[in-house]
Amino acid sequence: MYLLLGDLQDPWCLRVRDALEARDCPTLVIGSPLEQPWRFHWRLNNEESASWLCHGDESPISNDSIRGVLVRTAGYIDPTAWVPEDLSYMQAEVQAAFLAWLWSLDCPVVNRVPSAIWYRPQVPLLAWQRLFRHCGLPMVETIVTNVELEARSFRQQLADEGLPGAVFGPLSGQARYLVTREEEWGGLASLQRVTPVCLAVPHGEPQLVCVIGDQVVWNGEPQSEAVQLEPALRSFAGAAGLSVVELALAPTATGMCVIAVEPSPRFEHFGAAAREQIVDEIVDLLTAEAGTSGGKVLAMSDRRLS
Repeated sequence: MYLLLGDLQDPWCLRVRDALEARDCPTLVIGSPLEQPWRFHWRLNNEESASWLCHGDESPISNDSIRGVLVRTAGYIDPTAWVPEDLSYMQAEVQAAFLAWLWSLDCPVVNRVPSAIWYRPQVPLLAWQRLFRHCGLPMVETIVTNVELEARSFRQQLADEGLPGAVFGPLSGQARYLVTREEEWGGLASLQRVTPVCLAVPHGEPQLVCVIGDQVVWNGEPQSEAVQLEPALRSFAGAAGLSVVELALAPTATGMCVIAVEPSPRFEHFGAAAREQIVDEIVDLLTAEAGTSGGKVLAMSDRRLS
């Protein structure tokens, strides 16, 4: 049995399910395996780890019968009717148990992320900087400062290189703004009085890429300079513990640089050809360590606690 931990609205789950069905692989889509109406049991000690999942009166699914897992959910629970304090506690407990269980499985698990990313899915680009350097991936030049003079100096440096301004991006979000006008720099100076700001070198048109295992899938025809970074991209994915990861690269004044990392690739970011290739590579990862057998594909939507 292959488990796809997401829901029937998730396009990656739908495509992977169809691809597994084409290979006659028994497949089950589950929205939240640790939430009703699913029953979850896990027994572990120093000698063994045994678990099973059961839905209603159907036969339980033991961990030994799971041949591969695609993770497209972090184990979030429906907040309806929960007291906020209880919800926070239960959400933390569910996520912790879910992550630990995923790491206990011996079968291939695609998109099983390290705990640091599990609990912080939107990791700022700067947090990857050390790993980029270790793997030989150039990152767009960035400064973080609450000193107005340093920001102005960075502005002048970019102007000397013929660049019209800098890119401002909050460390706590994904929004990005090109700062060019004097009043915009004045606004940044006001912001610096209460918090550091993050400024980066402007870049050209982004080139999206998805690394799946050892395979690199580009969204469209990549530039030759981007292709040369493929060994570093594979190294980064392995070092980060990510079997699937999306990155955005873009040309800058100093060459091709990474401008974004998405640990859980976004379906809408890729064109039809890239999506098809990504799905094929995910299925290859899921079935790499096990043979396939015939079976009917099952798809269950998960009813939530009310």
